[in-house]
Amino acid sequence: MDRYVNRLFHVCIVVPDIVKALAFYEGVLGLESIGGLRNEKSDGAVLGFPGEEIEIHANHLRGRLSENATVIDLIEFVHPETSVGDGPYRQMNQVGITRMAFDVDDADAIYERLRERGDVELLGDPATLQAPTGGEFRIVSFKDPHGIVLELIEHRPAPA
Repeated sequence: MDRYVNRLFHVCIVVPDIVKALAFYEGVLGLESIGGLRNEKSDGAVLGFPGEEIEIHANHLRGRLSENATVIDLIEFVHPETSVGDGPYRQMNQVGITRMAFDVDDADAIYERLRERGDVELLGDPATLQAPTGGEFRIVSFKDPHGIVLELIEHRPAPA
């Protein structure tokens, strides 16, 4: 079988307010913006609006480990405007991309910092699950300011 994909390039999160989203992803999670666009106009066919000119605000974010990093694209549609309905997904068994996970060094310490802030919706206490590649995952789940479910995952190797 031919293998065409080298790596995951980026994940796109559409938000209704780029400033509020940046305040959370940079200010709370500590991601770094590596570039931004404001009022960028483009052929809409690229993002599913054939025959239209679209206009967006965007920021491209990465974590501490930048070599071959998957980038997170935050996008606010100016034209057509970002649609805010019943989304994001209310349940995790919905078809589509329903959550995004970040690799971290200490899930419990970050959980405590998020809990102490008081403005982050935590979805429960940290949980420990068996990692399919051996060892355990320590997982913290929470929502961003727009209701998108995020996870912090710390891999704890099996004892030697």
